[in-house]
Amino acid sequence: IPLSDDDDGPIRTLSVFGAGYGGPPAHYHERSVERFAVESGSLTLRLDGDERTVAAGEAATVEPNVVHGFRVETDERALVTTEIRSPGRLRQVLPTLGGLAHDRSRSADDPLQRARIAAVLDGNTTFIRGEQGGAATDALAAVARLAGYHGAYATYTQPAFWRRRVEQPPT
Repeated sequence: IPLSDDDDGPIRTLSVFGAGYGGPPAHYHERSVERFAVESGSLTLRLDGDERTVAAGEAATVEPNVVHGFRVETDERALVTTEIRSPGRLRQVLPTLGGLAHDRSRSADDPLQRARIAAVLDGNTTFIRGEQGGAATDALAAVARLAGYHGAYATYTQPAFWRRRVEQPPT
């Protein structure tokens, strides 16, 4: 759920990660600083190989070039406010990453979708897993583009999408 609409500043989102959510592949951002503030539940962060649990009321900051990932290890959902400073292309792609997790018409695990997202994020975010980088991804990204895949979909920036598919936090 986008919390900011400033096109030039940091992006802030409120994310609802379900129990057992496996998180994104390990990655790092070349320029962006990412801050996770856990509102409820907990998030397990992996930062350059070290794991840390961030509980409700706590926050963690990930500096540029720190390999990281996160997941929910508990049986309760985590409500997390994320702020990304110097987001670059993440401003367009982040809503898509969240939207794919809630959209039954597309799959975040589709290799063509992953390749297209990785191509759009090239120069901003680097994925560590082999299936998301290198010449194979470049070839897949070209096929994905021709097949109609996008690195970012406008539908995931629309509040109506989130209201229909995601349990809304109390106001």
